Amino acid sequence: MYRRLMLLCAAALAFALPAAALASCGAENCPLDHASRWSEAPFSFDVSYQYIDQNQPRVGNDDASVGALPRHHDEIRTLNRATTGRASYRFAGAWSVSAALPYIERFHAHIHNHLGAPEYERWEYNGIGDLEVDGLRAFGGGEGRSRYFATAGVKMPTGVTDVRNEAGDQPEPAARPGSGSWDFLVGAGSEWRVGGTRADDSGSIPLRLSVTGRLNGRGTEEYRIGSQVQAHLASELPIGRTVAVLGQANFRVKGKDDVGASGLEEEDTGGSWLYLSPGLRVSTGSRASIYGLVQIPVYQRVNGIQLVSDANLYLGVTGGIF
Repeated sequence: MYRRLMLLCAAALAFALPAAALASCGAENCPLDHASRWSEAPFSFDVSYQYIDQNQPRVGNDDASVGALPRHHDEIRTLNRATTGRASYRFAGAWSVSAALPYIERFHAHIHNHLGAPEYERWEYNGIGDLEVDGLRAFGGGEGRSRYFATAGVKMPTGVTDVRNEAGDQPEPAARPGSGSWDFLVGAGSEWRVGGTRADDSGSIPLRLSVTGRLNGRGTEEYRIGSQVQAHLASELPIGRTVAVLGQANFRVKGKDDVGASGLEEEDTGGSWLYLSPGLRVSTGSRASIYGLVQIPVYQRVNGIQLVSDANLYLGVTGGIF
């Protein structure tokens, strides 16, 4: 049980990576809590795929039309596909470390209002994103049914930042695969076991709560993505020996960006989001399983006008090497 907690928490923090570039043009989502089920494995892996289609302009709490608030750029659509590889290693003691690296595929389109003449611009590009490395220290153990952990991590500017279109123009800094910045994360959380037998926790249901803060540095064009706080409440209900129903609530609040030398509108960044994320996990053998979740927004409040999605899709495979 103690070893299991270290792995699941390391994976949970690693899931934050694909959301590093978060602005009205980036991938507006809330990272999931992702629990590893490989309690005895010193090494675990996860390969996941995200699909996020931001095609709905929003002003405050309400849907709007493109250009509802006059801007230099009127955002139309950002389609994000991210494939992320993660690896976690558990040391003999209470420490573990994880690393995650995404591959981003993105379509982005907006209207550039130059001297009163609207001009349609679009980009289709792909590339490696930013590498994130996280460390975790677990606390607790013994016969207790609650465990606690603390985490710290850094995101490195390894991602692609030059993604010019055919006209030689770059998209907004937050829409590129890499932010060009060094970012830092700290977090804490706990897990409780509900029901089951106290002797071995058989038949019990895990309930996990975690909070992570992210402080972003300056990156491309001196752009600094706003600091943010994420909170997750997650659990899973086994159904038989191979299937488990997953359920999560994911909340994120993000401050406004410092747009630096980009010339973008700072008032169109930041906001608050709350998602409910149901899903399913199916074991495919003794050392692997596949999972899927749908992230459904139940509350979205944005500053200014920004693009949002109706739902986000997560698919993945995870396993352990003993």
